[in-house]
Amino acid sequence: MNNAIKLFIHDSFFDAFSVLPRKIQKKTREFMKKFKEDPKSSAINYEKINTFKDQSLRTVRIDQKYRAIIQAPEEGNGFHLLWVDNHDEAMDWAKNKVFEWNASTQSFQMYDRPKNQTKPVSTNVTVKDAASLYTSYSDDQLTSIGVPKDLIGLVKSIERVEHLESYASNLPSDVYEYLYYLSEGISLEDILEEIEAGKVSDDNTLSPNAQKNVYVLTDDAELENILSGDFEKWKLFLHPSQRSIAYGEFKGPLKVTGSAGTGKTVCALHRAKYLSQKLESFDKPILFTTFTKSLTQYLSTVTEKFSIPDSEIVISNIDKLIFELAREFKVIDESSGMINSSQELELWKEIIEFNPSTFDEKFLQDEYNDVILANSVKSVNEYYKTSRVGRSVRIGRQDKTQIWELCEEFIKSKESNYTKFELCNLLIAYFSSISEKPFSHIICDEIQDFSNLELSLLRVLVNEKEDDLFLVGDPFQNIYGRRINFSKSGIHIRGRRSRKLKVNYRTTEEIKKRAVSILLNTEYDDFDGEKETNTGYVSLMHGSDPTYKVFASPEAEDQYISEQIETLLLDDSVNPSDICIASRTNRLVDESKKLLNEIQQKFSDIKATIRSNDSIVVSTFHNLKGHEFKHLFVRGFSKDYVPFRHPGFDIYSDIQKKEYLKKEKSLYYVVFSRAIQTLIITGVGEKSDWIV
Repeated sequence: MNNAIKLFIHDSFFDAFSVLPRKIQKKTREFMKKFKEDPKSSAINYEKINTFKDQSLRTVRIDQKYRAIIQAPEEGNGFHLLWVDNHDEAMDWAKNKVFEWNASTQSFQMYDRPKNQTKPVSTNVTVKDAASLYTSYSDDQLTSIGVPKDLIGLVKSIERVEHLESYASNLPSDVYEYLYYLSEGISLEDILEEIEAGKVSDDNTLSPNAQKNVYVLTDDAELENILSGDFEKWKLFLHPSQRSIAYGEFKGPLKVTGSAGTGKTVCALHRAKYLSQKLESFDKPILFTTFTKSLTQYLSTVTEKFSIPDSEIVISNIDKLIFELAREFKVIDESSGMINSSQELELWKEIIEFNPSTFDEKFLQDEYNDVILANSVKSVNEYYKTSRVGRSVRIGRQDKTQIWELCEEFIKSKESNYTKFELCNLLIAYFSSISEKPFSHIICDEIQDFSNLELSLLRVLVNEKEDDLFLVGDPFQNIYGRRINFSKSGIHIRGRRSRKLKVNYRTTEEIKKRAVSILLNTEYDDFDGEKETNTGYVSLMHGSDPTYKVFASPEAEDQYISEQIETLLLDDSVNPSDICIASRTNRLVDESKKLLNEIQQKFSDIKATIRSNDSIVVSTFHNLKGHEFKHLFVRGFSKDYVPFRHPGFDIYSDIQKKEYLKKEKSLYYVVFSRAIQTLIITGVGEKSDWIV
């Protein structure tokens, strides 16, 4: 490629390319190869369209039927690939488009010019209209966040958030984002600070702000990967807030929070790549850990695509990590094993069968792990004095005596085996006593699923230094009810070392709103005792509203689901593997499998190691965590089943019920936020009041 030429490929182009028929994708790849060699070649056949609002846009021929839309400057060397489609559709897409460079924000902006707006509207006087969202801001202030001058009148006419959403296509995506922040109460000063952080002083077309929705081609080999279809948008595009986190340098631990779909795992993956490039000066690998096995498998696949050598990174879920470290560093005998949570619960159940107690096995398991082990309690006298803040049931001295005796029985019954939290304590003691640590840096994803004890272990597995811990999570996805506190775990986050991601890249705004609505009137903390909020959480994508229908019978629900599946599969761009049917219980999962068998549709369980493109996926809610699907069915959502209640729910205390329902809300929030384009919710009977 001519080094003097800059080729910018926009995310809109990748979106359009991804749904083209395969034959046309091949022709488009051939065109792109020719284009990258010399965009100014006469063989490109640029065609200027007089009916286009933006006369810098051109069409180019892919074949007799298909056209690409390109911005080809009259001066300069920057060429922009914007869209590719059928001739008529491509012309329709481009006819009202405006494409321009905004020097104030150092960003490429593209939007549909409003049909009723034919000339710039100028007012430097604040409009006296209390019903409008943005009349308190001057023209200069709106311009400073990127509002084009000819859209200031439109912006000042917007009266409410729903009005703003209706103009999403008529505003540049970065402007829509910033206006949404203002409507949520985020200050203009904070927004300007974020914009300034994404600007550079040299080649501003390569600034983080400019690359928010644009891939700048600098490497022919990388383009070959893209042309072959081996690309994923998250590898190519980072929001400036993500880039500053993934590629920044910090004087200690960094906490990154963000609601579902905001690219937290993407940031963590880019962080791993960044740190691996610095490993020449370190003789220890990076640890990338998370809570679930399924996410660990996904991370292993992705880090290969990032070309991070195995010698530079260890990827492990926390349970596996704990046991392997205990073995490797000989804190336990080779003959000893680790029992999992289910085995642990069964042991407690056996103990109270022979030692009747007023407490059930789940309470005893949690008391042992969250109070006794978490505080390294060694005797009943220490237990008497230990704080139980966060536990939902109050107990007295006599209760503690009984519980301690049961704990002694539990320890005997395990024989030479250990629980995960027992191993945590042994490993914390071991690594606290030595200066040589096993890892150079640690990246931890899904921290809301971890316990304080596990976080304390991570703290002692790496020396305190710059960039030592990178901790990523979402307080609202706390489906296990963990009460973690960084300070209690020896992790101290200060000042700018706490960052928050706000832009949802997974779901449409309509689906995001449905997911967030489940959390109303429920409070969550930010892992350090402060209240977490969804302020400024926005999706820049829009689509159809989620549907919620209930039926008189399970047969009618099945009929509706099968009809919707049939409709989806009529679309050639939809693979069966793009569709998932999720249920709260295993029984309902079995009902989904039965339905798919009846309509002769292949399916696979989400836990399957290999899933084919011609199989619809079925899953429980808990197993859905860490996955995403273009089209998601959530069945069994009715008044009788939502919230789902365990058999012992009715005898819970009020505090226990509150905590349990909070976990259930987090679970539904997780489930709904797995949907990318379509969310269909069904049930039998009356509608649940959890959806308003």
